[in-house]
Amino acid sequence: MEISYRLNKITEKVTNDNIADIGTDHAYIPIFLYKNNKIKNAIACDISKGSLQKAKDNINKYNLNDIIKTRLGNGLEKITLEDKVDTIIIAGMGGMLMLDILKKGSLIASNAKELILQPQKDIDKVRQYLIENNFKIIDDEILKDDNKYYTIIKAINGNEAIPYTKEEYIFGRFEINNKCQILKEYIEEQLYKMEIVLKNIKNSNAKSRILELENDIEIYKEVFKCL
Repeated sequence: MEISYRLNKITEKVTNDNIADIGTDHAYIPIFLYKNNKIKNAIACDISKGSLQKAKDNINKYNLNDIIKTRLGNGLEKITLEDKVDTIIIAGMGGMLMLDILKKGSLIASNAKELILQPQKDIDKVRQYLIENNFKIIDDEILKDDNKYYTIIKAINGNEAIPYTKEEYIFGRFEINNKCQILKEYIEEQLYKMEIVLKNIKNSNAKSRILELENDIEIYKEVFKCL
């Protein structure tokens, strides 16, 4: 079974036997994990009946009905403590939706051994929520797949010894400390786009937007210098 580079990088972060894949869609992640001997059991959850049916079809295709259970529901609402889920995977959705899932399912999330999250946007808010809610980020990676940038965050229960800075919330502590070249490329592209927008609105009455852009550009340039 072949999966995308992005999904493959997510599976690489999994280190436990019993997972819950939230927003599973086609159930590619749990199927791939089991076929590669990385897990023993999985729960594939989705809020969409259509997506869950696709997951069921794929699970049937690989004869994994006894290994991967499917549940129709919103976020973590169909996961119980009795399921003894070790790893929670939430990927491919907006950061604010992800935070809503984590907040509503906080008991389940806090009892898992690891969270593997791949928010599509508002990544800084996801990092901030984790840090402020007794999670410790132990892996944080930006990658590029099919000309799009993605970030995968892995967190466990615990507290950060050193508080995160604003820049670390935005770009990731690991990426900055490791002088990540993909992050450098990403920042360079974003700076180019922001400077074009700023140039186009410089003489307009959008003062608050201009100030916001100027501030963002300054932050991006400071981090770029460190990479």
